[in-house]
Amino acid sequence: MRQILTIILFLSGRICLANMASPVLEGTRTGSVFSSHDIDILKEKIYLKIDKDFKTAFYRIEYLIRTDTAGQQIPMLFIAKDYKGNFSVWVDNREIKVLDVPYEYKTIRHTPFEKFSNSFNRSSRDEEGETVEIFWQENSGTIYYLNDLKYFEIDLTKGEHQIRVEYMANVWTDRSDWVKEYSFRYSLSPAKYWKSFDTLEITLDASDFTYPLTTNLGKPNKGQNDGISAWNFSELPADFFEVIYKPGINGFAKAMIAVGPIGMALIFFVLTAFLHLIGIKKYRRKEPAKKHSRVVIAGSIILPFIVLLIYMFSFNIIDLIIGDAASNYHGYYFLAIILYPFLMPVYWIIMWLADKRIKGRIINNS
Repeated sequence: MRQILTIILFLSGRICLANMASPVLEGTRTGSVFSSHDIDILKEKIYLKIDKDFKTAFYRIEYLIRTDTAGQQIPMLFIAKDYKGNFSVWVDNREIKVLDVPYEYKTIRHTPFEKFSNSFNRSSRDEEGETVEIFWQENSGTIYYLNDLKYFEIDLTKGEHQIRVEYMANVWTDRSDWVKEYSFRYSLSPAKYWKSFDTLEITLDASDFTYPLTTNLGKPNKGQNDGISAWNFSELPADFFEVIYKPGINGFAKAMIAVGPIGMALIFFVLTAFLHLIGIKKYRRKEPAKKHSRVVIAGSIILPFIVLLIYMFSFNIIDLIIGDAASNYHGYYFLAIILYPFLMPVYWIIMWLADKRIKGRIINNS
């Protein structure tokens, strides 16, 4: 028995090894720009095109800005993490080189980034630095330092200018449920720190993707989510927006998820306990004078162990039924095996009492 337990623990541990990580496989982190307090952003236009496999998305963001000053300026700071390919910026249709913020500018005061002070706070950590919280989910943000961002520097004339940003983003994958959920996320929260906010236009082009999508933006002003749709806002609709795809599964898979590993284990337990009880009765009819029942002993040792195995491996069975859409992420369910020393004696006592009662009835009736 000890050898069997060791083998099961070893195999289960290897199956669940990957589940030590977060259930969310992060994709590209992108969002609205941080703006200098000398700049008015008159319009932000976000165009998002989903590829046919929902693996990457092309972003084109256009800003119409107005500056009240002329000369060499740093008008914007960008979040640009883990994008695919190039992160390109054009100012008035002229491509501009994008740079990393130097580490020595981690504090804003007395640096070229001083005009962004309305967006950042002094870090409470031991190491001095300017930080801002950017939201990618409901009530869930990430702290960024100034030197985590990117910028460009350009000589601007007083008046209006157009800035365009383009890049390819990788998908986020959430495995916290039975079925994977894919999404593209864009943080709008930096816009809360702009000098002004006029209009926001979001266009989602899902014409190459043939499955239903959802967003957190509500009903579009134009189009549908399965084609080209557009939203227009005069104020921020949320701290972030996301485009979500959750693969559909068949009815049998849905039923198995509803039953779940606990349900499967309980059904198996009820059936096998019933069969075990029938076996105990048959044995007692043949051997009414025996002090101990071999059927009680063998069943009480084996059946609780098998029930726990059914529970453990039902996760893999359900994942197999779901197919490619299965998350295959379920935590440390293999630790259920530690319940065996507690379940087995309880079950044994119950079956021993049942056997004792059956034996008494047979003897009294004979």
